[in-house]
Amino acid sequence: YCIPLKKASMDLSTDTITIKKVDYGFSLSDLLTKKKKKNWNEKVPKQYTSVVIPNRLEEHVDACNYAEIVWRNGAYWFCYAVQVPEQDLSAYEKKVAGGDLGEIHAVTVATEDRALVLSGRTMRSISQFHAKALAELSKKMSRCKKGSRQWKKYKDARNRLRQTSKNQLEALEHKTTKEIVAFLEAEKVTHLVIGNVSGIEKGTKKNEQKKRKQNKMRRQQLSLWNPGKIKQKLTYKAKLKGIHVTETEESYTSQDCPFCGGRHRAKGRTFICSVHKTEIHRDVNGAQNIARKHHHMAVRPLVSVVFKQPVWYQKFLSKPHKQGETSLQDKPPTGKSIAGRTA
Repeated sequence: YCIPLKKASMDLSTDTITIKKVDYGFSLSDLLTKKKKKNWNEKVPKQYTSVVIPNRLEEHVDACNYAEIVWRNGAYWFCYAVQVPEQDLSAYEKKVAGGDLGEIHAVTVATEDRALVLSGRTMRSISQFHAKALAELSKKMSRCKKGSRQWKKYKDARNRLRQTSKNQLEALEHKTTKEIVAFLEAEKVTHLVIGNVSGIEKGTKKNEQKKRKQNKMRRQQLSLWNPGKIKQKLTYKAKLKGIHVTETEESYTSQDCPFCGGRHRAKGRTFICSVHKTEIHRDVNGAQNIARKHHHMAVRPLVSVVFKQPVWYQKFLSKPHKQGETSLQDKPPTGKSIAGRTA
């Protein structure tokens, strides 16, 4: 839940933030109980107080027009909104890039001659572990009496698991989009076209006549995949850098050849044209074809295609000679189930 705050209810200074509030003589439950009684016209006493918190804002406090006090992760957070001016890229020449969202590769951006591919396997593994652990905890909770001590332990473990997975995924989404925006800024891109993946789950419904065996597995993969958050973070970060962002429909973009315009099914992660014998990464080809749907992009050989994996554990940020070493903490615990380890 959150408590909205307007500018009139806050006094902002360089050192402190003073929030004005009103205290009543009764608690909220007593106040609601008294108002239900008939012929009750007693005035509720009010007492104006204030709460002072330290000011740790990085932006100018004069630009803050709205704020919220939010309960998150077991603590209160002061969330504020300020208007940040966008960068002006009118002096740059027009340069277009396309963005392709995916499950294995979270985001792939490509210009005429360069591309960046960011893996999404870590996010997929976290989502899969989260789903399996929740299923096992729910199964154990169903065997316990509701409200018992063991039931409450499993419930707390489930809440901790949800919050941990949410924090890990959010951190990875921010790091992924940060890498993409840094690449666009280095390449001086002015226009970004992102493929719209809505409706991709169509055609995965169970059909007894066609007898598709992978429908259930594919539906599970798509239900765990959340491209909307990545697209939202990528859009607002790119707009802050002055990049114009648009969306377009992306069907068959990874199967169209940029040279002959023919449509060929990709084998694995590589697209091969049977006419020109062109070999290109299917996600890079899709990102370039997405950009060509709205803007002109010349067909050139790729100079570089960079593959990156967003790092989310601090222990992997150590020196290179330490990354090869293993410790007992790196090994997964054995002998216990997922629910047992979580609880």
